[in-house]
Amino acid sequence: MTPELVAGARRVVTFGCLDRCPIGAESKSEDWPLPGSTAKSFEELREIRDELSRRVDGLIGRYCVQQATASGIEDLRRELVKAARSRGTVNYGQLMKILGISRGRPLFDAIVEVDKAEYARGAPGFAAIIVRKDTGFPGGGFFCDDDLPSSLRRPFSRASDPKLSAAEMNYVKVAQNKIWDYYSANTRT
Repeated sequence: MTPELVAGARRVVTFGCLDRCPIGAESKSEDWPLPGSTAKSFEELREIRDELSRRVDGLIGRYCVQQATASGIEDLRRELVKAARSRGTVNYGQLMKILGISRGRPLFDAIVEVDKAEYARGAPGFAAIIVRKDTGFPGGGFFCDDDLPSSLRRPFSRASDPKLSAAEMNYVKVAQNKIWDYYSANTRT
């Protein structure tokens, strides 16, 4: 890390080595006390990777991404209603493009905001029809929701795991059908 990089940075993430960083890093520093990778099992390395990914997403959410606007939220809802009425899905990338944001907390917050408004209307939320482009199913974080049956609920350490069990896939299919049926029958929403 050079003094020029530090000078141009909004935030400097260190891993317990702030004392060896260039001058100026202290005021922009955020220390992430993650364990080193030496002599770790593959499972331990995956846990470190997942924790690092969560922290990067949080950092992006705090410093690099604009929050979704009210008009963006309405555009998001319109796109989700359109997909639901056509018995389709929308992938995360499409939503990010609509909102003009990156992945991470702002996208999660926008989906939660839309779903809360739907619940207030007595309608189902859209989370089950928001899918990964590569799998056609919601991301692993979908299964960290407290409202899911406990037999399907995942710990947050598995939120980024795209692999779904047969029971998880079945749950998604049932939830998708409920969403599609509701919005197909209720064209005034």
